[in-house]
Amino acid sequence: MSNLIQAHKLSLGYDELVIKEASFTFKDDDFVFITGKSGSGKSTLLKSFYGDLELLSGQLEVCGSSMRKIGNSELLKLRQQIGIIFQDYRLIQEYSVEKNVMLPLMIKGYSKKVCHDQASKLLKHVNLTFKADKLPNQLSGGEQQRVAMARALAHNPKLLLCD
Repeated sequence: MSNLIQAHKLSLGYDELVIKEASFTFKDDDFVFITGKSGSGKSTLLKSFYGDLELLSGQLEVCGSSMRKIGNSELLKLRQQIGIIFQDYRLIQEYSVEKNVMLPLMIKGYSKKVCHDQASKLLKHVNLTFKADKLPNQLSGGEQQRVAMARALAHNPKLLLCD
């Protein structure tokens, strides 16, 4: 079993330090919950996992990529291994539910048929088949959350991050 995420003396923050010298290892089959008060650094930590926040100090390796040394092309490859469910869902308002779910596969260059088949399967799984042609603003908050989950799973990610 390999390490999916490994941190050593990781420090993160913005104007002030939010996470100080954290060290941890998550293995391939781990299922990890990170809990804490509002403002304690949970989202900050997740942002560092997908390269949306630079490290202040320490080391962080995600799916075999060093986040300290990661370049743009390697970051793009890393993000293709990660599924992310954001707090605000980040659905594309001009895209149908189905197209939102298909988006990670479209980015990876899969055929329209593969994209459609996978989106259909996932929308069935989250009980939203009947809303495939709707726009996100035509859905309830819970339905939008389920679309975000389906989209995050569309490309069978190695790592799933849920904020």
